[in-house]
Amino acid sequence: MGIPESGLMIYQWVMIRSDLIRNRVWPGANREEIDGGILSFPRTSTVRFTLAGFVLTLGLSGCGVRDGVKLSDTATTVPDETAYALPGPGGPAIVNIVQRNFSNATQQDIFLFTSASTPGQNVLRVQLFGPVGSNFEGTKSLGYSSVRASEIAKEMRRELPGVALRQSPIYLQNNYGPFSYAFGRGSGSDACLYAWQQIRSPEDARTAFQNRGTIQVRLRLCEENASEEKLVSNMYGYTIRGAFNAAGWNPYGEPPSVDPTLGRTGNPIYPKTNDVRDNVMPAVEARRVRPVVQPRQVVVATEKIAPIKQPSAEETIPLPTTGDMSGIVVPSPDCVNQSAGAGQCK
Repeated sequence: MGIPESGLMIYQWVMIRSDLIRNRVWPGANREEIDGGILSFPRTSTVRFTLAGFVLTLGLSGCGVRDGVKLSDTATTVPDETAYALPGPGGPAIVNIVQRNFSNATQQDIFLFTSASTPGQNVLRVQLFGPVGSNFEGTKSLGYSSVRASEIAKEMRRELPGVALRQSPIYLQNNYGPFSYAFGRGSGSDACLYAWQQIRSPEDARTAFQNRGTIQVRLRLCEENASEEKLVSNMYGYTIRGAFNAAGWNPYGEPPSVDPTLGRTGNPIYPKTNDVRDNVMPAVEARRVRPVVQPRQVVVATEKIAPIKQPSAEETIPLPTTGDMSGIVVPSPDCVNQSAGAGQCK
């Protein structure tokens, strides 16, 4: 701990003046005339003790100063699970979230995965205007401006410099109300989109205690070889999950009333073609019962040989008759020994 430089200079100056007074060098060293009276100058020891206390006080105040960098709590990195809004299913993944707190609003820059070569970072920016609490009183306020063509043009030039964007003339609406966008081509084969939306209850529904608050949403998205329809689909799929826990903060307004014709006779409601097609019961494929194949037993057919019946003793073989004998010619032995080319045997 050291004495500040200013305190050291004061201490040196008082010491020099005390020495001059003690040595009778300073004019009016012993006494001074004030209004005709005589005022004696304090003793040198008293001056020294008073000065020592003063310098000690300065030294202690100097000890309270600490070196180093103090981080600001107005811009912090928060976990992904604390995101005020989530991209739709199949959309770009969340890379990082930077949250900034103001005296009248809180803002999150939800940085998304980028595969395009166009300079810049894909981001989903969500601004919630409402009662942030007493912790951020005295901090900088976030300027609010409604959706205007001039302000949107400035934002597009800032987020996508050098990219020619064309605003869509089509009226579009998602679950939170109307929105619009501009589409263009970036570097190479990149497709770029800048979309904006303001969520606020109707003016006739806002009061001093109900339906207060505003949500501003901005989407800057570039993707390689993407179509316009694919990029616009991200404005239909995102979900807002952040809100102020305060009575009367409701930028969505009152829920719509039920159709008065619902349940009334004489007002038939017919299903749409798509609804009928989507609700068709899936056809159940009839399973064919396969017959159970019984194993066949191979039977080898065996041929039965009937036994030859032997003649019994009572059965006699009839002898040839004379008529049978007359038609039988028995060759002579000479004919048997002759060749086939011999003459006719007698």
